[in-house]
Amino acid sequence: MRILITGGAGYLGSVLSRKLLSKGYKVRIIDGIWYGDESIRECLKNENFELIKDDIRNLTVTVKSMKNVDAVIHLASIVGMPASSIEPRTSEEINYLATKNIAELCQLHDIETYIFASTCSVYGSQPDVLITEKSPLKPLDFYAEQKFKCERAIGWLNRAPTIMRFGTLFGLSPRMRFDLVINTFIAQAIQKEKIQVFGGNQYRPFLNVEDAADSLIFALEKNLTGIYNVVSENLTISEASQRIKKLSDCEIEVLSQNEDKRNYKVSGDKLKQIGFTPSQTIESSYQKIKNAFDTGLFDDYSNPKYNNYKLLFSSKEMQERVFMLGLE
Repeated sequence: MRILITGGAGYLGSVLSRKLLSKGYKVRIIDGIWYGDESIRECLKNENFELIKDDIRNLTVTVKSMKNVDAVIHLASIVGMPASSIEPRTSEEINYLATKNIAELCQLHDIETYIFASTCSVYGSQPDVLITEKSPLKPLDFYAEQKFKCERAIGWLNRAPTIMRFGTLFGLSPRMRFDLVINTFIAQAIQKEKIQVFGGNQYRPFLNVEDAADSLIFALEKNLTGIYNVVSENLTISEASQRIKKLSDCEIEVLSQNEDKRNYKVSGDKLKQIGFTPSQTIESSYQKIKNAFDTGLFDDYSNPKYNNYKLLFSSKEMQERVFMLGLE
């Protein structure tokens, strides 16, 4: 079985690619490699792995990438509110229009399995209820609005798509990100011995990146369709920082400013009731990331290469490649 992963070299994609290969799947990824190919170099040695280095806006290449494919897992996007807001037109092309095009191509090529990575951010701020898949969608920022539009656009497929609404991801990945809140806290505890918490009382649904990858494989193998929240646990930002403090005995500095207005708790029971339960924890992730620092795998966590927004915003070459020139 050959699986096409868009964005397969990214934070989640590089974890998912390895897991699928280890289970004997043939994996083809299409990725612009904006952040380099270090995350998938190891995979290139595997005869069951194929890289198409291109932009998903290039329809000619995207059509070719679907040849002899049994399923598509669509991860590719400019991820997160800060990064997707740098150049909204380009983000709209990648995050929304390309998603719609790929869904239509699946229909055209009779690819029945189309799994779309969405986000729990589509729920916005609903602090007084435990959100389920039937709760109203109230996206608060540009990135969440794009995901909301994508969900509506792909709902017309003859065979219902699979939509996975992920909680805020964390954990170790070959394409590491330290712009995710728990990863930031872990890195600060290790390198600075002080965690900076903005606000702190707002709830978030969290999910380890390995569990996110496993949930995609579960959905693929169980032939699921429909919408599923994928969440391991709901914590306030303050509670998350306290969990990490217990592991590192670092200080916590609470700062009053908090520009992110999201505050919500999400139920993942629907997916759990059919057999999938996340297994990774903040504690296990802390140890894996600490080991990576201890062995020299990472340098300064504040390096822009670990931050989607900083890398896109600070690099003129990257901006020309992604935002100004469009297709390569």
